[in-house]
Amino acid sequence: VAGSSAPPTIEGKGRTMDEAEHVSSDTASDRDFNSLEPIEALEKLKTGWSPWVVDVRLQTEHDIVALPFTDIVSPHRTVKLDEVPVHGDILIYCKAGVRGKKACKRLIGLGVDSQRLFNLDGGIMRWRKDIDS
Repeated sequence: VAGSSAPPTIEGKGRTMDEAEHVSSDTASDRDFNSLEPIEALEKLKTGWSPWVVDVRLQTEHDIVALPFTDIVSPHRTVKLDEVPVHGDILIYCKAGVRGKKACKRLIGLGVDSQRLFNLDGGIMRWRKDIDS
């Protein structure tokens, strides 16, 4: 993981973006897309898996710490079809997994096949704990 610092907080609230957001009951459920533990993602990557990787945090968060193989940064609320490939797997990550789930649900709503979507369980914080430590 490149870089490291305190997580961004919501002004005046002292909470991170993931802590402040609650997963809503959208039409797509968590079972509609794949969830990968960081160790599972790493093993798949080591064996040749080559997903399109989307960081759905803000650019300022990405600048602090990011997976070095990220293809694009696109906040979860605004991720668009033209930012992901038409074919192949897509790995989505955020700080702790919440915004990643929302981005997966958004992409499903825009017509992306749910079986192509993989949310990094626990986000980059879990990757740092399980992989980088």
